[in-house]
Amino acid sequence: MGYLKRSKKNYFYVRVDLHTHTWYSPDGMMPPELLVKIAKKRGLRAVAITDHNRLTFWRDPDILVIPGEEILTSHGEIIGLGLMEEVPRGLSPEETVDRIEEQGGVAVIPHPFDCFRKRTALLLNYNLQSVGRCVVEVLNARYVSWKAYEKALAFAVAKNLPRVGSSDAHTPWEVGNAYTLIQYCDDLDGVLKQIKRGEGVPKGRLSSPIVHIFSPLCCVAHALRIKPL
Repeated sequence: MGYLKRSKKNYFYVRVDLHTHTWYSPDGMMPPELLVKIAKKRGLRAVAITDHNRLTFWRDPDILVIPGEEILTSHGEIIGLGLMEEVPRGLSPEETVDRIEEQGGVAVIPHPFDCFRKRTALLLNYNLQSVGRCVVEVLNARYVSWKAYEKALAFAVAKNLPRVGSSDAHTPWEVGNAYTLIQYCDDLDGVLKQIKRGEGVPKGRLSSPIVHIFSPLCCVAHALRIKPL
């Protein structure tokens, strides 16, 4: 099993990608079945589907597919992992986190210091009172430089917040480029507990800047009711 790594303490560690998109996001390219197929091929133990403002459920016997949602709040986006019901867009960040936690989910602040994302959670300009209850996505493979990673990491360390890494994949070529390393686990609750406790380790690389070209093309394809793949 290619997704297993043995540590010096004889624990098995696995890779999980906690932020991906299917074609049910306006800027996504992949059908869910293709996303999951690629995740398995690249050795991931779990993958979270976090489409924009909607829940996309998928099951596969060989990989844990985590139901999630990237929610547009009144002040940027927040990801909810382990959701059973959609969280409506447009709420305050605090109420959004409340709605996520009421379902037993985990709130993640994605790409918080990426100045190229208009919808990022602008923590520099907004006093997010519930930030202490959130996980910070310090490594997002769609960063165009490592500066955003360095700022997010410094913020998370200063606030003593859990840290994760994710691909933010919108295309097949991005899945698993960045990920979180956790101890082997085959159930949703176990994965979420490790993430919430800060036991995950962000790993991976940045995707090619070329992938950003595909997002607006996918938006046009969706507007024309054409499935990208």
